[in-house]
Amino acid sequence: MKKLMFAAVGLTGILAACGSAGVAPDGSGSARVIGVTTEYAIDGQTAFVGCDEITNPTTATRARSTQVIVKFATAGEITDVTVKVRGLNSSQYDQTQSIGKPTKDADGNYKAIFDFNSATGQLLPNSIVVSPKELPVKKVNVNTGDKVPGGFYADLTLKTSTGSSFTITSKNLGVTPVYRKCTLANTAQPLSQ
Repeated sequence: MKKLMFAAVGLTGILAACGSAGVAPDGSGSARVIGVTTEYAIDGQTAFVGCDEITNPTTATRARSTQVIVKFATAGEITDVTVKVRGLNSSQYDQTQSIGKPTKDADGNYKAIFDFNSATGQLLPNSIVVSPKELPVKKVNVNTGDKVPGGFYADLTLKTSTGSSFTITSKNLGVTPVYRKCTLANTAQPLSQ
């Protein structure tokens, strides 16, 4: 019996480390966060980051924007999603936006895609849309001295077809670090995935 109990405790820890899951109080739906990515990854690594400023942007509109993608899987019908970006050490990043009814990707998972200006902690105007164009991932170079303490993660509040709602979080997958300045490593070639 003790071995079974230890196995259950160990499995719970493994599942929590794999991502955040939640279930609607009335059982009408469940979901879990699969991953969080941004349009920027540190050159030579697969670490996704947020950038307050791109020092050599390919377009001026991207100089202070970071696209964030929160991918999540669900069971049951989800009718509405609200995204809340949250700062780990500060409320500077805290912003909330409803995206309405999400659409599924080719794998059957949902993606909440939005632009975020981490320097001001703002979701950019019209940034969260149901079917936005997903930007390619670009390699960036960063200086450790430009790293902002903390970082951000996303909480998603999901509403089911019965009106029940519950929240899942990407925090268990790790916090996305933010740098005050990032430099595109190669302005001509995005990182292929």
